[in-house]
Amino acid sequence: MPTELLSWKKLQQNTQQKIRAHQSDFADIIEHNAISLDFSGQFLTSEIYHDLLSLAQESQLKDKINALFQGEEVNSTEHRPALHPALRADEAKPLFVNNRNIMADVHEARVQMQEISTLIREGRWLGYTGKPISDVVNLGIGGSMLGPLFYIKALADYQDTQVKLHFVSEIDPYAFSRVCNKLNPETTLFIVSSKSFTTPETLSNLHKAYEWHGQPSLRAAHFIAVTAHVDEAVKMGFDTVLPIWDWVGGRYSFCSAINLIGCIAVGYQHFNDMLLGARSMDEHFKSQDFAVNLPVMLGLLGILNINFRGINNHLVLTYAEPLEYFVPYLQQLDMESNGKSIDKQGQPVSYDTGPIIWGGPGNQAQHSYYQHLCQGTYKITADLVRIKAYDGQGINKMCQGHSHVLNQGVEDVDNPFSLIPGGIPLNNLVLADCSPYSLGALIALYEHKIFVQGAIWNINSFDQPGVESAKVIFRRYSCVNMIAIRPYISILGTGH
Repeated sequence: MPTELLSWKKLQQNTQQKIRAHQSDFADIIEHNAISLDFSGQFLTSEIYHDLLSLAQESQLKDKINALFQGEEVNSTEHRPALHPALRADEAKPLFVNNRNIMADVHEARVQMQEISTLIREGRWLGYTGKPISDVVNLGIGGSMLGPLFYIKALADYQDTQVKLHFVSEIDPYAFSRVCNKLNPETTLFIVSSKSFTTPETLSNLHKAYEWHGQPSLRAAHFIAVTAHVDEAVKMGFDTVLPIWDWVGGRYSFCSAINLIGCIAVGYQHFNDMLLGARSMDEHFKSQDFAVNLPVMLGLLGILNINFRGINNHLVLTYAEPLEYFVPYLQQLDMESNGKSIDKQGQPVSYDTGPIIWGGPGNQAQHSYYQHLCQGTYKITADLVRIKAYDGQGINKMCQGHSHVLNQGVEDVDNPFSLIPGGIPLNNLVLADCSPYSLGALIALYEHKIFVQGAIWNINSFDQPGVESAKVIFRRYSCVNMIAIRPYISILGTGH
């Protein structure tokens, strides 16, 4: 139990100190080749800083990091590894799970993604009337939608294809028709993304897609499945199936075939660049000392604010339009992972765990809730994310202004109504640019930050019993299930 550690008890005593020492004996900027973290806005004393590092050591964090990367059973409730880092690992280095080299499977899936995305982008994937695919629709929700949507929006400047990309995730009765009534069944391809292939929302929209397409014997070129249950998808009649695996959590599947639509959007080379960026952060996380380790320090600072300052409300502001959809993605990644009140031994925890994540574009916040941030009564912490390549531009000047005001405050002795107290603990994260490489590093940074916190809190960051129970309840009151969908599924035949 973390509360019994000496460093935890020392932090409880020392965090009453709110003013950061003027002369510290630690570096409060950590560098990676794509991202830097400036945590000088965290009001750390030297003593608190060293207590945080001691907490990581006492929590045996290094051993837990090694267990993650070596494929040990870190998902204890489901008795599985959590090997999302393998999705971007060097395929030439074997990694065995249940005596199987999973890197061979990862390589094969990458080849499939490259072949399919290239055919579609070059107009050589043809529909049932011989016309090239003009529109791709992703049917998926949660991790099967939020990551790919963020990826496509973030890399809009890298898109060089005429193929139009769409998402349908909701079971709003008109969500599907709003997207697809404007499309042509002859030139539309559906990617059905569901790890379990039992997700009610996705099956509901698949049902609608079959009815809309209307060509039961000619669907092979128009439906692709991405799932961990490949055999089931094949039995259901899918001719083209890309795998993910039980050792990948849905919300951690950003670097897998779940992101096929993103690969189509920007091409496999850029997708591979993203994998390289994520891999570079993996290597940083594994190899760097805790004092200069971005994910470790980001995780420790979050624990400081949640458990010792009593602030569980975490704001993320982005200062680049391409990052507009980062916060919705991060909400699921963090809150589904560490929104837990039961520890790994099945006991209720006596301390706070995952934060409430919210936020969005910093420029929009300026004109909506920024006043509340400045003078509201609730305590928050913040990550401010900007792009170094935008230095000198108005958006970065706004970010720096927000950082100063929220952290240091503003005082006008002649006008008490203009007092802004400041005092918000915050991090400034700076991406080198908005390239695929930097984007991959950003994703891996937050994946590992979440792992660090879960490891110290002694909770399982890789199960989601609340989500699963909600699915059970949904199915109980819904006719959308495998029995209902099977009549609409016919053998698709052979094709691509």
